[in-house]
Amino acid sequence: MRKTTILYLLLGLLSISCSSVPEVSLQVTNPLNQKRSDAIILLSRGEISRWIDIPADQLPVLKDNNDTYIPCQADDVNGDGQWDELFACINMEAKEQLKIVVGFLTPDDYPEFTSRTNLHLGDAKNNYQKLNSASRLEGITYHNYAAITEAAFQMEGAAWENDKVGFRNYMDQRNGMDIFGKTTSSMVLAQVGKEGEPSYHEPGEWGMDVLKVGTSLGAGGIGYMYKDSLYRVGDNGSGSYEVIFEGPLRSRFELGYANWKVEEESLHVSHQIEIVAGRHFYQGVVTYSGSDESLKLVPGIVNMKSETLHVLKLNDQFTALISHDQQSEDGSFLAMALLVPTAFLVSTGETRNEGEGIIQTYYASLDASPDEPLGYRFYSFWEKENSLWNSLEEVQSYLKGEAERLAQSVVYFNQQ
Repeated sequence: MRKTTILYLLLGLLSISCSSVPEVSLQVTNPLNQKRSDAIILLSRGEISRWIDIPADQLPVLKDNNDTYIPCQADDVNGDGQWDELFACINMEAKEQLKIVVGFLTPDDYPEFTSRTNLHLGDAKNNYQKLNSASRLEGITYHNYAAITEAAFQMEGAAWENDKVGFRNYMDQRNGMDIFGKTTSSMVLAQVGKEGEPSYHEPGEWGMDVLKVGTSLGAGGIGYMYKDSLYRVGDNGSGSYEVIFEGPLRSRFELGYANWKVEEESLHVSHQIEIVAGRHFYQGVVTYSGSDESLKLVPGIVNMKSETLHVLKLNDQFTALISHDQQSEDGSFLAMALLVPTAFLVSTGETRNEGEGIIQTYYASLDASPDEPLGYRFYSFWEKENSLWNSLEEVQSYLKGEAERLAQSVVYFNQQ
């Protein structure tokens, strides 16, 4: 989303002179009258540098008032070799105020935190070695993928997970998105889909593949609307996968599409995907270039086993498109949702159910512009992960809470 930080930070800029390593004290306030699990603290390098001198060759870290390290990570977002953002998760009571401290450590001294996010693209031809970059298979479609994509990539493509849910992208020109329902908080996808392992289409100790995608957009896959026709991103041209960063609390990668032809247009599309700990969604941020045309970005939800699309305005800023049916592959309840910025929402709709191209899909049409990033979230709620999700009302209530957390502004006060 274009506005994703969900904490109100009241900053007491206190440089601690008695320490050889500079530190700064922050007061963190939860402004909502509700608890937050894994509330996000996101501080940029630029912000921290305004409060304190940043030591060379060290990484920022967070500590609580008892001098205990708070789970966090320092991420290189732009690939220049130095950290750009400090990301942390913390539990907070309603209206709670906490004092935390930003300090610095060498990489060798940085604490290890429990891994709660994971990226995995396995090379099926090289003992499932993990790949940080790869090319999308060209000329491979829904009609001929089985013998080729499965032989090239573990799980047929890139997978990502947290302690609640997992997803995957088919690394060919189907470019569909799929869901792994999870019944464990452990990171498991590096072991799923290997030769000799049980099929992930059947229930296992960790969960299963819960979705049938077909030629739909699946679990938040993307297309663009051009001259009233819907086109699947990546169904021609070349494509790539690139890890941006991977950490215990959040991980991000990019799916790139070059020379994607839509009628007379030849476009480049960047689809950055991020997953964070403790949540039921992944976030997609999509940018296109190569044309002056204003297109409509179209993320979708497969409706192969769904009867109704529920469109719910969550607050003034966000709208949700929700399906809720016994649509998991094991017959249990599965809810899927798109959370989109209302200001960019042009329309919602449903594709035809038969024929060529994208079918069996609910979708949102979002007003996009060249070289302007546009974000959305895709949520998955599987009954076997939490029995609450067999209730549409519980899913809607959760999403309303998400929208409220997203809508909170971040304000900094210099109290020196």
